[in-house]
Amino acid sequence: MKKAMKVISYILVAALLMTLGFAAVRYYPEIRTISSLKPIEGTNLYTMECFADYHFDEFLEQGASSNIDYYKYVNGVIDSSISIGVPAEGATDACSAFTFKDSGGRRYMARNYDYKTNPVMLLVTSPENAYKSISTVNLNCLGFNSENAPKMLDLKLFGAPYFPTDGVNEKGISVSLLQVNFSRKQKDESKQTIGIYAAVRLILDHADTVDKAVELIDGYNMYFDSSLMAHLFVADSKGNSELIEFVDGQTHVIENFEPFQIASNFNATEEHFDSDGYVYPQEYTRWLRNPGGVSPYESEYSAYIRYDFMRDTLYNSSGILSMEDAFGLLENVASPSNLQYSVVYNMTNLQATVVTDNDWEKKTTAALSGVRN
Repeated sequence: MKKAMKVISYILVAALLMTLGFAAVRYYPEIRTISSLKPIEGTNLYTMECFADYHFDEFLEQGASSNIDYYKYVNGVIDSSISIGVPAEGATDACSAFTFKDSGGRRYMARNYDYKTNPVMLLVTSPENAYKSISTVNLNCLGFNSENAPKMLDLKLFGAPYFPTDGVNEKGISVSLLQVNFSRKQKDESKQTIGIYAAVRLILDHADTVDKAVELIDGYNMYFDSSLMAHLFVADSKGNSELIEFVDGQTHVIENFEPFQIASNFNATEEHFDSDGYVYPQEYTRWLRNPGGVSPYESEYSAYIRYDFMRDTLYNSSGILSMEDAFGLLENVASPSNLQYSVVYNMTNLQATVVTDNDWEKKTTAALSGVRN
């Protein structure tokens, strides 16, 4: 009897080990992904590399016509329950972005994400049938905040690839979304519909030129949630850049013919510029003559002020900055109280350097490795 029980116990242990071994093999990409989560000490920044299939191409086949549809799809993929409508707390509608090059000819995109303190992720994705990329994710979209920090075993983390706010891919294509007052694209019944976060992921996963990014966006309808109307700023490592805007139902592409380009929180399609490229709506120029002691971030013309300040700096430097200069410019146009993160993407060397919460002395850099040719 004892011998029989011993044999049975061996069989059970072997079966358990086989089951565990099968699970380890079957879920190895997911285990690698969740195990790669790393908090950066002294910051609100996390890094993670996604080895698992996030099924984005399958999403593109069906699309989503609202945030409800988008979150429903993401929750189905990750087997979790991210709550829709997670607000970007303390939004000040104050993002800024610009392109530049350094003295060695390397090309960059820089941007501020001016929102209240929340966890931020630098995410590397390596999909089988798309380009590898580094993107920055506002983890508030996944339900994380200053009181609810990301934890390694939280399934919501698998939803991170669906909420990039900016990034750079292995082809040297960089993209950022920036909030504007209003966006609308004409609906074409023959096309699937996607939202602005999906548009950023689409470009990162599948664009190898700036023109290809525009073509990809033009292949879909776009829905815009009332809390996030936006335009897209796209650039490449060769010095090309464009703003993609959605005004009066049409897609407008603002090409660039200078060594730098700038984006702020207004649709350039609708605005007036002087011969030197500075913004000059009459109301804004009148305000400049008599600001009444109001700080730039308290002014309703904050987007114009930041735009013109960036243009001054880049025009005077012929679009050539060092990394130190670029972060200095970001600091000068950043919200003093609501800056979730600032990032500079090196589109030549495929790196992302981030600071969070106005801590300009503490920078974290991530790089793409093992890039496919």
